[in-house]
Amino acid sequence: MKDFLLSGISFFIVLSNITAQDFQSKHFTIQKLDDGVWALIHKNGGFAICNAGIIDLGDGALVFDAFLSPEPAQEIKKAAFALTGHPVKWVVNSHYHNDHIGGNQIFEQAHIISTERTRELISKFQPEEIAADKKQIPIELEKDRKKDMAKMSPHELQEHIMDLGYNEALARVDDSLRVVLPDLTFKDQFIIHGSRRSVYILSYGEGHTESDAFLWLPREKIAFLGDLLFVQNQPWIGDGNMDHWSAYLDSIARLTPKKLVPGHGPVGTVADIDSMKSYFSSVRNRANDYFKNRIDPGADSTLKSPAPFDEWLLSAFYKANVNTEYKRMSKK
Repeated sequence: MKDFLLSGISFFIVLSNITAQDFQSKHFTIQKLDDGVWALIHKNGGFAICNAGIIDLGDGALVFDAFLSPEPAQEIKKAAFALTGHPVKWVVNSHYHNDHIGGNQIFEQAHIISTERTRELISKFQPEEIAADKKQIPIELEKDRKKDMAKMSPHELQEHIMDLGYNEALARVDDSLRVVLPDLTFKDQFIIHGSRRSVYILSYGEGHTESDAFLWLPREKIAFLGDLLFVQNQPWIGDGNMDHWSAYLDSIARLTPKKLVPGHGPVGTVADIDSMKSYFSSVRNRANDYFKNRIDPGADSTLKSPAPFDEWLLSAFYKANVNTEYKRMSKK
């Protein structure tokens, strides 16, 4: 028994000495933000697609967002235990989009937390999306594999690699992907008091989607924002509202965070909130030009991202976002 206990203690010491650099994944890199706080940043070509987070609460690990599919989510689970010495007890779904919830099924022993509305949206849209992807993803993957990468610019190549990772991830799950709904929900605020720290899961309502949540660590001044923030990546506006989204970001900025973990892109600062709002202004102004001239932006083959946003990834979103805003203007 004594030898067994000693071996257990040694095993925990080994675990506790593992650093973010020691854990290797083809899906994400790990960035230590503070003691017991790590950002998991999507690695282009991997299957994570979005960013995630691991937080050591002292008596359990919390994961913020669960990636696109079970395979990279399984590595979150391993990384969380390796870094904290604790199993994952809580998983936060920031919103309902598939790249943030596809790994939910891996965390069978954990509580999954979201806003009430996000749970409803997952229940409504995720089964439809899984069924549609089963038919469409093999077609999209075949198209991707036939593209001539030698003719692509460096920017086009990076976007192509991202697309390949997305389609390959979903093609690999096939029939094993299933909908796992959050079992704990809230409207405005959910607080977990761990033995090491407290975390605040907050929602100011509509932004990127009808209901978005973010995680706030007041002592460390770190926020995990999900898709409320994109850094060096263009955001998808089609399921949100730019006016409400801008106000939401202003509220987050008033918390004076030092580090912001976006849903996509590298760890940022409040300056990246300003960049997002500049992007919104560009989309709104461009849509207004089309509206005043009674030109459908969806039919304009020349519509592309202007500088500096043309250097951001997910560049196909610009035309779609302008078209979305144009249609909203047309309905007023």
